Amino acid sequence: MLDIFYIVFPIFALIGIGYGLISSGLIPQETGTALSKFVFTVPLPLTMFRSLATSNLTEQAPWSLWAAFFICVFAAFGLGMLLTRFLFGREGSVLAVAGISSGFSNLVLLGIPVISAVMGEDALVPLVMLLTIHLPIMTLLSSTMVEVYGREPGQSLDFLAILKKVGIGLVRNPIIIGIVAGGIWGVTGLPIPQLAGVVIDRIVPVTVPLALMSMGIGMREYGLRGDVLNGLVLGLVKTVAFPALFYVITATILPLPKEWTAAILLGAASPTGVNAYILASHFGVGHRLSANAISLSVLLSIVTLPFWISVAHSIIAQ
Repeated sequence: MLDIFYIVFPIFALIGIGYGLISSGLIPQETGTALSKFVFTVPLPLTMFRSLATSNLTEQAPWSLWAAFFICVFAAFGLGMLLTRFLFGREGSVLAVAGISSGFSNLVLLGIPVISAVMGEDALVPLVMLLTIHLPIMTLLSSTMVEVYGREPGQSLDFLAILKKVGIGLVRNPIIIGIVAGGIWGVTGLPIPQLAGVVIDRIVPVTVPLALMSMGIGMREYGLRGDVLNGLVLGLVKTVAFPALFYVITATILPLPKEWTAAILLGAASPTGVNAYILASHFGVGHRLSANAISLSVLLSIVTLPFWISVAHSIIAQ
């Protein structure tokens, strides 16, 4: 238990530092926003690139991994919508916000640091393979929800326009660029050139602390804004029901290598990603709900994450 404490404490301490720097005024919000943009533009893509470029991808088979995870995504998405509809009487586009809040895992800002801390950087390979389709599918799902709920009455759904918009956004996404470039390099089997490797090795170690502080900075912006009970329910779906379902599925119908199961279980246990708030901002509804789901799922994970780390340890020890 003490080992888990030493893993979890630095993670949430760094989140708290980011939150505190903005709350205290030591760093202005504009600087925090710039830091977050830097993290997503440089260290995180390079981490993705190095993880895939130095791995043997020819023998990897991610189909079961993708299937197991996305069964959980859509189950959590539907459960969040149903609970919000029937427990709290909400209707319309806010249900899409509730679904994303329940099913969108923060695999990048928290998944990477947690998996790296628990299992080492080599364990990031299955997470990066998951991200290759997680970002596109969740972006497509969010964009489709925007079009479904945002169109005028009687207006048809232009799915090709949605695909084009999503495709353009993904092509410009630095993390996607890092993943694709790393995958291509890994397939060639070539080593990373020495000088380039030295530069990458100097940058990658700052990824985890900067990502966690960026998350804390974001939490200061979201905060708690009402709809607390609904946000708490969605946070429980995300941090408890989602990883529990993943554990059951991989233990029964879609078994994976134990290292993959443990790593992605920790990703599944990650709190809600910021896309929920972005979606709410687009709709102009559900701001408080999405903000609470993000903040409360992070707070809940202080309790739930140590449990899932212990489960991951037991999976590896089998």
